[in-house]
Amino acid sequence: MLTTKVSIPGIHCASCAAMIKDVSADFPQVKNVTVDIGTKNITIEHSDDFDLSAWTKEIESLGDTYKVFSIAV
Repeated sequence: MLTTKVSIPGIHCASCAAMIKDVSADFPQVKNVTVDIGTKNITIEHSDDFDLSAWTKEIESLGDTYKVFSIAV
């Protein structure tokens, strides 16, 4: 199991967190997603074959609020 941390400065509420979790649920390689609205950070626990680029594209397609700022693997 791997962990990736993503920063999305535009998230600000429970609805934002729910949207991120909904998109993540479409990726079977994702085992857990934690969204911290206060720090604007998302922690993704996933298997080796997780396609981070595809996930980022899907998240950013939700709108300007969801632009990924940084990624730490």
